[in-house]
Amino acid sequence: MSDQTPNLATQLGLTLGSAFTLEGEIGRGGMGVVYRARDERLKRRVAIKVLPPELAFQKDIRARFTREAETAARLSHPHIVPIYTVGEGNSLVYFVMGYVDGESLGGRLKRRGTLPVEEVRRIMKEVADALSAAHAQGVIHRDIKPDNILLEG
Repeated sequence: MSDQTPNLATQLGLTLGSAFTLEGEIGRGGMGVVYRARDERLKRRVAIKVLPPELAFQKDIRARFTREAETAARLSHPHIVPIYTVGEGNSLVYFVMGYVDGESLGGRLKRRGTLPVEEVRRIMKEVADALSAAHAQGVIHRDIKPDNILLEG
């Protein structure tokens, strides 16, 4: 998939026109590539998750990806990344979400090894609060792991 990243970035820029400027890849997983971008209209940094073109033509995967965005967009909580919009174009499906300026818990653990007990308690309380809010709306995350827990700062 990494051979397609420059082409994907070019297509995404064309699809979204002048609304978003891509600044670089943040990460990738089984269901997409996430880019750091600039929302030119609202003058803020955002993250854009894109379903890879080779998966976008598969109806069931495309529907699951869109459903993920729609489900997450229903949630409003200080520790859940907000979804701003979902879109399609040039064979791409994507959604735009809030950008977290920081690192994943997985990245912090790799960088620092162990964390102080108080920091772990704070992080786990915030994660538990976010999961509780999601569960109250009937949403189950299904992929909680250190690399999917984002930490500001």
